[in-house]
Amino acid sequence: MATSAPQPPPRELGKASELPTRTEMPFVSLFSGVAGLDLGLTAAGATAVALCEYWEPARRVLRSRLPDVPLAGDVRDFTPTVDHFLLTAGFPCVDLSHAGRQTGIFGAQSGLVTEVFRIAKATKPEWLLLENVPNLLRLARGAGIRFVVAELEALGYHWAYRVVDSRAFGVAQRRNRVVILAARTPGAAAGALLGDDTNLDAEFVEPADARASGFYWTEGRRGVGLVRGALPTLKGGSTVGAPSAPAVWRPLANLGERIVLPSVEDAEELQGFTRGWTTPAEAIGEPSARWKLVGNAVTVGLGKWLGERIAAANGDAPSIVVGSARDERRPWPNAAFGGPGLDVTVVPASRWPLRIDALPLDEVLRPEGLRPLSYRATKGFLSRIEESGIKLESSFLGDLEGHMSFMRADVSGIASWASTDAVRRRMQATKQRNTTPEVHLRRALSDLGLRYRLQIRPEPDLRWRSDIVFKGPKVVVDVRGCFWHVCPIHQSHPKANSERWEAKLRGNQERDDRMETELHQRGWIVVTVWEHEDPAEAAGRIAAIVRSRRPTRTRSRALEVAANG
Repeated sequence: MATSAPQPPPRELGKASELPTRTEMPFVSLFSGVAGLDLGLTAAGATAVALCEYWEPARRVLRSRLPDVPLAGDVRDFTPTVDHFLLTAGFPCVDLSHAGRQTGIFGAQSGLVTEVFRIAKATKPEWLLLENVPNLLRLARGAGIRFVVAELEALGYHWAYRVVDSRAFGVAQRRNRVVILAARTPGAAAGALLGDDTNLDAEFVEPADARASGFYWTEGRRGVGLVRGALPTLKGGSTVGAPSAPAVWRPLANLGERIVLPSVEDAEELQGFTRGWTTPAEAIGEPSARWKLVGNAVTVGLGKWLGERIAAANGDAPSIVVGSARDERRPWPNAAFGGPGLDVTVVPASRWPLRIDALPLDEVLRPEGLRPLSYRATKGFLSRIEESGIKLESSFLGDLEGHMSFMRADVSGIASWASTDAVRRRMQATKQRNTTPEVHLRRALSDLGLRYRLQIRPEPDLRWRSDIVFKGPKVVVDVRGCFWHVCPIHQSHPKANSERWEAKLRGNQERDDRMETELHQRGWIVVTVWEHEDPAEAAGRIAAIVRSRRPTRTRSRALEVAANG
């Protein structure tokens, strides 16, 4: 068992602390995003004195919404000079997330957490607050959390961490995150982060009669993430603006409206923002980044609770937190604390430190922003479900099949929406394969002596067929038309039937993004070649990548000689 300082007067668990907050808590925010964590801390009485964010769409939001707070750019060039009590960082999860590269804490993006420790060493704040995905505790047997707490201890901090669910803080979104809190005072971080608990993990039951439930329509092989009464975790989407919105099942809605996609404004509210918060991110000539910004954000309510807990702990005797010594043969637990010279102590804390009732999901979703899941997307989802053997409850499966039939009839009954006969003829003449740019690129590759396969599935269990595949070095070449795939240089937006074209082109981007993600997770490299590119130059670029992933004869011979002594 492990204890900290003497026990303060008892208080009711499961409620946000009612102790007075310290309004003068100045904090510096790193990796600020669109200020979800910062808004929450501010609501708890803290004051942002400096922000740091690199990505320009997020910077546009910060400049518009928080114009009076100084904004820095690249964290690698930033050391705050203003006094601050708290340093915060929702550092990148790209290399840690299940949906990301999973290269680990030392990846190019997630490895930027070292800048947090550099700044903390230079400025010596009283408190540190970090946030990331729970896979930080799991990937590579917990290498990420092991590195983080070791760095904190080297700086003299006592730390605590805990996995929490955003539903605890008043939003209808199941979003599990790991929060790491560190303080110079022994026991302060553990008391602040682990003192409140409702113990709901074992008792919480999702409502069986929910009028709206979210699921991942892009999945279907390993699960669907169905959440009764809430959305599963909102994801960041892609850098080209393709959203990663979960679908919503509404069993009481009219046929054709039971399987829908929420709007980005719905997503903003489900993260605790006011609707339209990320609108300033939009820029003429750029694809929208709003979905990525919202999906990457920290839920505002979580930030508010953390601010209240830090304020209540500051200056008071830390709460006693009781636990047991960690068994290093077992995985890292969901909650623990430690410090310089101390053993890691495991605490049976739930993901629900408190319980704030959320507005029901069906009341968050605004009808004017919903759009039905397309026939093709619904068909693909059901196909993956059938292939994987995942069992869905009969009412959910029935509504999916009914929606697919409705959308198919709707599509087949619509006359061509091409604005002119000439446009319709061009659409009908568009090839799905063996396009002119593809043929020219293949010739250029053959001229370089490269051998490849055409229009095959890189992996047997994936539904994607790729234009050009190098199976040995695991390289896929995707030849894309500038119009149909929204080229960043030559993209155009038809004025006639603009809504239909926007939906069509957005769907193409979403499909491209899902293909790249799935192949990347299997160890493949996807090389995009746009139709405007010179085929010889593109072939040279592809050849360099293929050869770099294929052992040369000289290298193979050297390895053979080394192995034989």
